[in-house]
Amino acid sequence: MTGRHSPAFSFWLNYVDSRGGLWEQSGDAVLAVLPDRLSTAHGLPESALITDDADISREDGVLFLGAGHPAIDQAAGTVIADGDIGTLTLEHRSRPLSTEELLTKIRDQVAVDHGRIDATGAPIVSARSLLRLEVLVSHTVSAEDQFTEVAGCLVDVPSRVVWPEPSADRLCGALTASVPSVTAALRAVDKNLLLKALIAAHQELDAAAARRGRQLASGAAAERAAEIARAGEYYAAALATLDKRRVDADAQRRELLAARAEATRAERDRRLAEIDEKHQHRHELRPYRLHLVDVPVLRLATDVRRGERRWPLLFDYLPLLGTVAPTRCPSCDAHAPLVATRAQLCCTTCVPVRVAEPPAAPPLPKPAPAVKPAPKPPAATSPPPARKPLTGNSAAQKPAARQASLSPQLDTLFGALAPRPDDGRPFLPGKPEEKKVTAFWEHVALGERRKLARLIAPESPLAALVRLYGPSGPLHGIGVPVGQMPTGITCGNYDRPVAGGRGGTAGELRTRQGEYQYLLLWSPDRLLEEIHPYSTPWHLGRAANLARTLTAQTPPPAQVDLDLVATLLSTRTTARHGLAFTARSLAAWWRLPDAGSLLARFGPRVLAATLDRAIRYWSGAPASYQEAADAFHTDEDLMRTATPLLQKRLQLSTTRNW
Repeated sequence: MTGRHSPAFSFWLNYVDSRGGLWEQSGDAVLAVLPDRLSTAHGLPESALITDDADISREDGVLFLGAGHPAIDQAAGTVIADGDIGTLTLEHRSRPLSTEELLTKIRDQVAVDHGRIDATGAPIVSARSLLRLEVLVSHTVSAEDQFTEVAGCLVDVPSRVVWPEPSADRLCGALTASVPSVTAALRAVDKNLLLKALIAAHQELDAAAARRGRQLASGAAAERAAEIARAGEYYAAALATLDKRRVDADAQRRELLAARAEATRAERDRRLAEIDEKHQHRHELRPYRLHLVDVPVLRLATDVRRGERRWPLLFDYLPLLGTVAPTRCPSCDAHAPLVATRAQLCCTTCVPVRVAEPPAAPPLPKPAPAVKPAPKPPAATSPPPARKPLTGNSAAQKPAARQASLSPQLDTLFGALAPRPDDGRPFLPGKPEEKKVTAFWEHVALGERRKLARLIAPESPLAALVRLYGPSGPLHGIGVPVGQMPTGITCGNYDRPVAGGRGGTAGELRTRQGEYQYLLLWSPDRLLEEIHPYSTPWHLGRAANLARTLTAQTPPPAQVDLDLVATLLSTRTTARHGLAFTARSLAAWWRLPDAGSLLARFGPRVLAATLDRAIRYWSGAPASYQEAADAFHTDEDLMRTATPLLQKRLQLSTTRNW
């Protein structure tokens, strides 16, 4: 009955209904009967004829109630303040599908590269949770131009993927005829999943509001430019007048006019900034509806197969939309097309993109191509049969070990390539270096410190870890708890420079209790100089931006006597940022010439705090004087004085950041 009324008037009638009032059509107007509290709240009579047609409202006794009326605005504010929160369940009304029919639909819509989807059971009638969030978006384009719009989105709770607008419209249209259910949907949904879905919905609406705001702001760009031009002309004329008056003025008068000109420039800058801020777009989201919806699905248990390998996966088919619900990668949790590799089921985000080979590098002493062929899973390695502390299993390799090729996409995303050292092309490891890595982990497992030292660059962060904790230092550097020993490794070389323009070998170390990723970096003279607790080609600073510390476990006490500076670094830097930064800081401290004179001048706390901040700064991580001074309980001004002296002796840079 409200179809011929305006949206504002229809809203008011629905509002009266929801608050216990009554209304019915009476000729061209509507007879509304309001409860006492509603009549008092909105200042309206208890019984009145109302309309949203201006011509009809001219008749005696008919009250006009159209868009912009205070009563409607007040009602809208009340509804928004109360919110609309609840759960809904859509009934399952579609015809049943056979296993073959449902499997065909899933295969048509879900592509698995190098894999095949096979059913392992019959379809099950179930429900899938969706989250519906609707908000009022208030746009402020300028001081005079403000807009309010309605926006909403529908998020698939298990996958946290926003449904496209046509699908969301169909689902929301089906909700209008549904009846609120008991809180069964809330009991069935994990709270963490619900929170993540809510965050995804808010981010989607916020991004959509920002895009809409740019469209609205483009219309005000001409007005902003005109106002800036007028202000610029006004202040330019004022400054020109002052300059003209200064020509014939005496010295004292010229000083006064110069001061006035400076004040005019400051006033001009303030006014231009004010105009710019006035036309700066801002938006605010005000949620008013949050529904948790159970949508009927046909659930099919399947196996994704590649040869004899199988990976179980559940698919939900929504008959209402005729589509399969979105899925996420079981390996990295990305929403991307699936790929069945020889080792695991992952997605196109996990598998490096194949790229064309760049031109070959100048020949090395041992002839070998500078760039390896397209990526392939590196073979797992094991030590000689006579001594078997480590074993490898190529079928159990993880994605980290298979990322042996660095694509331009990863370069861009993680900033893997830094300016290269001035001494020429960095050394890239090959097959001999993979054997060295196997020997390296073997020596670590057996505690052979002398043999380990032959593979490690002197005065490097890796050498600092071994000096600090003995042969177990590399294990602590990647987060292996005390008492756990390696049982197997995988490794593969990156075919381009990584993490500061150096060669890299990445993989995974296994113990009886867990698995730990690692990235080993090579020096130009083919020795190992750093180890990081991840296998991606990240800078240490970039990795630090993704986590508070890079190793979660607490390392044991040092095995050697440490001076006060080294003690402070090994405790406070490790606790705040992880062992990777501690190793760099200690390596810098232990190679510092004439440390005694600096200690006599600044003291241990100042030097430890200065080194801590400098290493993080040159590693590309957030580094502030105040944070380091607070952590080491020292003076920030003394740190600033010590910094150039340390830099002169250490010559730190983005490629030599220890």
